[in-house]
Amino acid sequence: MGTKTWIVSLAALGLFVGLLAAQPAAAQDSAKPVGKLILFADTAVFANPGSPDNCTLRNRFKRGDNVGFRLYAIDGGTNTSEDSAKVTVHIEFGGKTYDLPAKFRGIPQKNEKGAPQPIRPGMWTAKWIVPDDAPTGAVKYSATATDKFGRTVEWKPEGGEPSWVTIVQ
Repeated sequence: MGTKTWIVSLAALGLFVGLLAAQPAAAQDSAKPVGKLILFADTAVFANPGSPDNCTLRNRFKRGDNVGFRLYAIDGGTNTSEDSAKVTVHIEFGGKTYDLPAKFRGIPQKNEKGAPQPIRPGMWTAKWIVPDDAPTGAVKYSATATDKFGRTVEWKPEGGEPSWVTIVQ
């Protein structure tokens, strides 16, 4: 092989290696989100699994009831669950704000008694037990989420007071 051929072959090899080295950078760029982080939620009864009211959508609760918050964090660019999100529910009650970290339900988990919980891909949940001394009326709440890309979003129920959790007795 002549010197000229050898130099051309070496240059082609260098170009090939350079292209291979650039691939991870391109892959990293494609992993960056293209949309906003979106968060939405609803409230439901979190009763015992055998109860007919379990997981019934509701915003009116009595003292001692389990208020369930079901939340979803979505990558707005792909419309898929952003499983890296850390989601927190904020309850304004009795002049204080209580932060409830939500559990990601996309992986197997157990409840306080060690029983397995159902897997719900793309869902986070938090539970608040209405205190026995809670006054009747509306309870403001909101939720925030932050993902591995540093995107943060806040969610509040639409419609104001009629949409908030209401303690009825």
